[in-house]
Amino acid sequence: MNFDPSPLLSAQGVPYTAEQVQMLDAVVGMMFSGNQMQRARAHEVLNSLKADPTAFLQVNPVLSMSTCTESKFFALTVLEDAIKVRWKVLPPEQREGIKSYVVNLAIEMSSTPDGQPVANPQGQHLLTKVNETIVQVLKHEWPHNWTAFIPEICNSAMRDQGLCQNNLKILNLLSEEVFDFSSDQMTSKRARIMKRALREQFEQIFQLCQF
Repeated sequence: MNFDPSPLLSAQGVPYTAEQVQMLDAVVGMMFSGNQMQRARAHEVLNSLKADPTAFLQVNPVLSMSTCTESKFFALTVLEDAIKVRWKVLPPEQREGIKSYVVNLAIEMSSTPDGQPVANPQGQHLLTKVNETIVQVLKHEWPHNWTAFIPEICNSAMRDQGLCQNNLKILNLLSEEVFDFSSDQMTSKRARIMKRALREQFEQIFQLCQF
């Protein structure tokens, strides 16, 4: 691959320009369509980007300017990984910013002009990753720092069918994490707290299912 990746690797939290996003698209494209040497080089560059603790800050420029679904998915994966690993060391204002960002992103991506669920497979693929990212935030923040999550997601679901369907998917993912996978991914005390919170607010969820 005959290009200099330093503009990507040296960004250090400074938002990507359109040219840098195009460069990322090219790198990601090489992962899927390049020869063996190009794929190896692209893999090296992407791993270096993942290792940058500020890389998650590029998710908005990439989602806004990229023309490559795989680049967008990569950016969301970097954000999800940062939430999993670095959430507790992020400043409170940054945590709140991420929480608001992913929630608004889910609303934007699941709300269609006709109120119907997203039909585009690529859009659904990205939306699923956004939903998974929200669940990672919930595993850190809910219910103690996000007490209104269940009422908020249930009330917002009343706007249209697409949003309702996606909010139910988020709740289903949360339930799976708490009841099926909690033994591997959180402490037993944390799992008990989240299970109790889900049971206590089940009536609101049940009402949403009937909407």
